[in-house]
Amino acid sequence: MQATNHHAIITLFTYRYLLDEPQPPHDFKQDIEELNVFPERLEISHVDEWRSYIRRYISRNKLTNEQIEALTQRLDIPEVYEEYQYLKSIVITALKINDSPDVKVINTPLKEYLNKLINL
Repeated sequence: MQATNHHAIITLFTYRYLLDEPQPPHDFKQDIEELNVFPERLEISHVDEWRSYIRRYISRNKLTNEQIEALTQRLDIPEVYEEYQYLKSIVITALKINDSPDVKVINTPLKEYLNKLINL
């Protein structure tokens, strides 16, 4: 089951990467690189954001299934493939960290304080 979920997340990441349109201040690639420091963001927010972004993009651009599948041909470009593999490795590492029973998110005093305020 876990491998299936990982495959779905990697598929979402792939389409989100291929459909990326830089829109300041949002930087998809920077978000992925920040997973090195904050791996919990992957499943807390990124997956839902990717799903939403992909749906909006497909709807707005009225892409057909054939056009969506053709996007993967961009990975035949060596520079694109190299960057994709680099970012994908970060996502895979974040998945492994999030699934590890030996890794815990450390709550800082500020985070604990903010959580208390939110839950009042």
